[in-house]
Amino acid sequence: MRVATWNLKQAVAPKKPLPQLWQWMKEEVDPDVIILTEAKVPKDGFDDWATQWNPQGIDPKRKWGTIIAGRGVELRKVTEVKVGRRTERLEHKWPAIVEVADVIVEGDLWGTVAGIYGLTMDLSGKSCGHGRYSVPLALAELDPLFNSDRFDRLILGGDFNMWPNDIPRFLREEMFDLVELTGELRGPLNGCTGCDLGDDCCHVWTHKNGNSPNAARQQIDFLFASKSLAEELHGIAAGVDDFPDAWEVSDHAPILVEFD
Repeated sequence: MRVATWNLKQAVAPKKPLPQLWQWMKEEVDPDVIILTEAKVPKDGFDDWATQWNPQGIDPKRKWGTIIAGRGVELRKVTEVKVGRRTERLEHKWPAIVEVADVIVEGDLWGTVAGIYGLTMDLSGKSCGHGRYSVPLALAELDPLFNSDRFDRLILGGDFNMWPNDIPRFLREEMFDLVELTGELRGPLNGCTGCDLGDDCCHVWTHKNGNSPNAARQQIDFLFASKSLAEELHGIAAGVDDFPDAWEVSDHAPILVEFD
């Protein structure tokens, strides 16, 4: 199973028409399931891909959001979960930034995927330039999911609009950062922004802020997995080093992981 996350840059000044972005994703990333952020679905759909998203978008001016898309799998939207004997609904302040789907393969539940976009607003709706308010809020709203049996095989990711140092404590303690987990495969990211690991840094460059050759090297896109799935991880391609054409189509580069 190949699972990825990528930001399509549909919010401001897209670099390519929407169908071309999806085509690039299909050919260059080639996932089975992908979390797409700042994303839309082409009006005519796209081949045999199943998609789950909120077409209303974040608000009337922002008709984009988080999409979970899959090929060769069935996606079932998760809106409520069982926590013990209780059924609890998943409700969100900004519904379009969060999507949760069960991934069904040949009739069986393979796992659950949750996608989050770090909306750059504070809780009052004021622009703040980062996701340090919206992502922790989304995680708190997903607390029933984390306390359900779906947490046994859960992947969570997206563009969090935050640096590695700012990742919420829950994710650090309860899930596995799949880039950091495979850190032995790469050296430090030279000039990594928002990272205090020094020579132990193993992050990847997923976001280029502007066209300057001196643009900050930063990872703001992430994939986390629960323990059982992390133990099945056997491959990763991440950042612009592994997707060298990424800056031509977006200001983000994907993260792709492969499980047994």
